[in-house]
Amino acid sequence: MKRKIYGLVFLFSITAVAGLRAQELPGNIWSSPQSAATEGRLRSDADNFIRPDSYTGVNFNNWFGFASFLMNDNSQPVATLAFASSIKNVYIGAFYTGNMWTNRPVNNYFEGIPAVTPAGGTAGRIYDIYNTTPNLGGTGNPVNNAAVLIGAANMGFRLTYRTNYQSFNESNIVTGSQLYESYQMGRGYIAPQIAWAMAKDLSKYGIRPYATVDLVFDRDYQKTQTAGPDSEGNSGEKIDHSENLFAPALGLGLGGFTFYNNKGFRGYFDFDYELALKIYNNEYSYVDNGVYKTGAIKGTYRLSSNPYNEYSYISNLFIPSVVGAWGNDRLALRVKLNLPLTFSVEEQNTMDLTSTGALVYHGDSKSTSTFIFRPDLRFALQYQIIPSRLSLNAGARIQAPGIALATIDQKNFVRGVETGSQKIYENSFSRNTSPGASNINTGFVSRFSIGIVWAITDNVFVDAATGVNGAFGDNAIDIFAPGGLFSFGNILVGLKF
Repeated sequence: MKRKIYGLVFLFSITAVAGLRAQELPGNIWSSPQSAATEGRLRSDADNFIRPDSYTGVNFNNWFGFASFLMNDNSQPVATLAFASSIKNVYIGAFYTGNMWTNRPVNNYFEGIPAVTPAGGTAGRIYDIYNTTPNLGGTGNPVNNAAVLIGAANMGFRLTYRTNYQSFNESNIVTGSQLYESYQMGRGYIAPQIAWAMAKDLSKYGIRPYATVDLVFDRDYQKTQTAGPDSEGNSGEKIDHSENLFAPALGLGLGGFTFYNNKGFRGYFDFDYELALKIYNNEYSYVDNGVYKTGAIKGTYRLSSNPYNEYSYISNLFIPSVVGAWGNDRLALRVKLNLPLTFSVEEQNTMDLTSTGALVYHGDSKSTSTFIFRPDLRFALQYQIIPSRLSLNAGARIQAPGIALATIDQKNFVRGVETGSQKIYENSFSRNTSPGASNINTGFVSRFSIGIVWAITDNVFVDAATGVNGAFGDNAIDIFAPGGLFSFGNILVGLKF
């Protein structure tokens, strides 16, 4: 699949009718500085090379690649590497972004004989002794994301794998004065995604359908088993907390339908849909005659004032959108209006433990049906200051406060016996002081960004976003200070040959 290089074609490489959400890498793990500066309305090859619907628009002879460095939302340094080539008309793209093992916790230990033989232990035996309780560090987990795209027969197939999961799983360790036969804990997500899309319009009006399947496994648990009685005098496997979550999602999209195309202006309609679920299946501990037993809960368990909570969630997101695009030799303008509609149902039941170890409803049980409408308007501009060499990118976003309505069917229980019920209505415009109300609030968003793309040669380009982001907040744009025109926090260097 050899392609001729057309100068700065990558500056305007916007697929005719690409879908809103599907072909983007999941979890907002990547967008080029150009895409970030233009609110996703002007993509470059650095975006399209890993999109199942757009890889055919990436221009290179033999191979394409880039490297990028930036700070993520948690102020962690993140490196991105990418490569694409083709073998006998089969396109192959590979992508990585992350910080490898940064912030991975270190749990130090030494091998030795405990000064005092722990309960259940053997005198004179050598154990792994931890001076401090094993932990999984703070909130800044290691982050690693990878993707591979295979393109053939005008279709793209992509497998993405995202994770910040870390775990600790050891046996026969000593911490404090306690010997643990097993000590297990884990925290973070493991999130594979499979995406498919057509990479060619199915008609003269566009249409590139797509489908994605996300499988997000969110883990947060800890369970231990002591060799002898623990500090509370009980034995067996004890679950400290178990708040694991499985969140599958299905995404489908039209891929755009052009309704107007004349004199450099194109208007098209798009439609995206996402079905998302949250499924809980966890365990809890209870004591039976000095022995820890285990029960199951379709919710979460954590030792607190209300440790047992049953949950379920399903959401339907519909996103109709209208897009306008205009351009000439030096100027490109884009505008997009998204009209997302969310319909969701959430079940939450507070529970308590009986003397037999079973769970019964106790406290509030809620079934919440919610509707949210939140328009989102995005603008983008690109101007070639020096044709085929230097271009300016700018973008703005205005997102209205959500129009939200919720109906809560609430029942009250005491040890499994219903004692009352009520229906609560909430909206985003008035404060509801009814018992159990959780007022809906989605704020106003206004944002402005600037970036540049500089093609040093036909084979080497630099893409950068300035520090100007959200400048409407203080009505000022500095020059060299953070948040200024010459402050760059997102830089990409790309090559194509």
